Amino acid sequence: MGIDIETARFLLARRREGASFEHCATLGRQHYFLGSKETAGLLREFGLGLKDFPRRFSPTYPPYSEPFWDMLGVKKLVTIDASGFEGATHVQDMNQAVPTGWHESYDVVCDVGTLEHVFNFPVAIRNCMEMVKRGGYLFLQSPANNHFGHGFYQFSPELFFRVLSPPNGFQIQHCVAVEYGLRARWFAVTDPESIRARVTLINSNRVILLVWAKRTEIVPVLQQIPQQSDYAAAWSETAGSSPRTPNVKSESSSHQSLKRWLLESAPRLARVLDWLRFSRFNRGFSFSNRRSFTPMSKRV
Repeated sequence: MGIDIETARFLLARRREGASFEHCATLGRQHYFLGSKETAGLLREFGLGLKDFPRRFSPTYPPYSEPFWDMLGVKKLVTIDASGFEGATHVQDMNQAVPTGWHESYDVVCDVGTLEHVFNFPVAIRNCMEMVKRGGYLFLQSPANNHFGHGFYQFSPELFFRVLSPPNGFQIQHCVAVEYGLRARWFAVTDPESIRARVTLINSNRVILLVWAKRTEIVPVLQQIPQQSDYAAAWSETAGSSPRTPNVKSESSSHQSLKRWLLESAPRLARVLDWLRFSRFNRGFSFSNRRSFTPMSKRV
C-alpha cells in the first residue's frame, strides 16, 4: 500500500503525542502518495514546516517515503522485504522467524500494508511483536472492507484486539477504521470483548484499519492461541455444564416461529428479507452502530 494522507496524519498525531520513532523498522520500502502541497498543509496542521526537513521527495511518482520518516523523527530506518527488488535494507521472508538479534530492537515497527500478503500470518505478526522494544509501539495499516483480492487476507478488528493484548505484552491504544469516499471518515473501533458482541460492518466504500499498540511487557508472544471473544465467552459460561441445545437469546420463540413459517411458506420473500437484514441498510452492520463505531475527528 504505502503512505497516503490518512496514514500520514495518523502517524504524525502519534508523534505529537510523544511517541519516539528514533529507531524504526518498516515492512517493505514504502511509497509516499502525497503531493508537495498536501505534505506542506499536513505539516502546518501539526505545527511543522517543510523548511525543517531538507530532504525532499523524488519528482518521480510515487516516490519512496524516507523523507516522511524524517518528519516523524526517525534517525535510523530499517526496511524489511522478502526480496531486494525495491532496495530494502534487510532481506527477510516474514513467513520465517526473524533472527533473535532483531528482538526488542526498535522503538516502532510499522506494517503499512504487508501482513495481508504473508501466508504464514502467525509467524509474521509474532516477528513484528518481538522486534518492538518494551515501551515501543507496533503500527499496523490493514485493508478491511472492499479490498477483495488485494492480498491473501482481510483482517477484522477482533484479530488485532485478541493478538495485541496484555497476555502477549501489548495494549492497543488506537484502533481506527477509515472509510474512504468523497471525504474520508474516521471511526474509533470498539473491542468486541468489551461489548460482548461482534463488531461487524457491511458498507459500499473501501475501509482500512489503523492500529497502534504499545508493548508494555516483555513476555513470550502467542504462547496461547487467541480465540474469538464471543465464542470464548460462550464456552466459559457453559464450562462444566451438560450439553444443551443451542439457542439464540436475542430472538424470541415467536420470532423464530415466524422465520420458519416464512421459509416454508414464502421462501423468496424470506430471502429478500434476509438480504435486507444482512446489508448496509441495516444500522447494526453500519458505521451508524454506536456500540461498535464512534465517529472521531481526524484532526484531534
